[in-house]
Amino acid sequence: MKFYKVKVEEREELGSYTLLRYRWSDGPVEPGQFVMARAAGYPETLDPFLARPFSFYDYDGEMASLLFEVRGRGTALLDLAPTIEVTAPLGKGFRIEPGLGRAALLGGGIGVAPLKILGRRLDAAGVPHDVFLGFADAKSAVVAREFQGAEVATMDGSEGTHGTVLDPIDTLEDYGAVYSCGPNPMLAAVKLAAGENSLCQLSVEERMGCGNGSCNGCVVPVRGGGYIRSCIEGPVFRAEVLAW
Repeated sequence: MKFYKVKVEEREELGSYTLLRYRWSDGPVEPGQFVMARAAGYPETLDPFLARPFSFYDYDGEMASLLFEVRGRGTALLDLAPTIEVTAPLGKGFRIEPGLGRAALLGGGIGVAPLKILGRRLDAAGVPHDVFLGFADAKSAVVAREFQGAEVATMDGSEGTHGTVLDPIDTLEDYGAVYSCGPNPMLAAVKLAAGENSLCQLSVEERMGCGNGSCNGCVVPVRGGGYIRSCIEGPVFRAEVLAW
């Protein structure tokens, strides 16, 4: 897999998360695609040895941005690095199909990241949509300000509705399409709430070692038995494919 060394043009704190921007003009970015990224240093240093997967948060044709939370050494180094190494866009993203009516976008925690580009693409396609975002607390909910008109829920009740991302929603079954990204238990709940009448697409959050299908470390169970790789066949799947 080829890595490109890029300069971090801008870094911003958004509550619990870090938003960094770098120049990218080598190919388009589709909503839901991801990038493997690490602090620049290879081959002089192997720290970190493995890159980390991050959903693209935004892209305007010239500048790409990643939204992440510092959770370990790899993300801590990325948070401080003036130069990083990134791959080209990877994986299969959200599919926008015409004629589905109003769409619902649901993000949980750092899972809000791929919804930014998706919302813009839906606007361009003339698809009306509502955005629902769930967080642990008010600090992590700061990023919701980036999503105009979004309904917010927090588990501790410090911002918006007290509860999960599903609590502000009367029903998902009235939406023609449902798009969601977040922890797997949340995605399973969204799948159940969406029912069988809507096009429901889920972006899974799995640990990845390679990002190119070699290590099979990011597999998810599918209906009928077996597993498929979220880095190649995903990370976005039709809800009915997943065995949850």
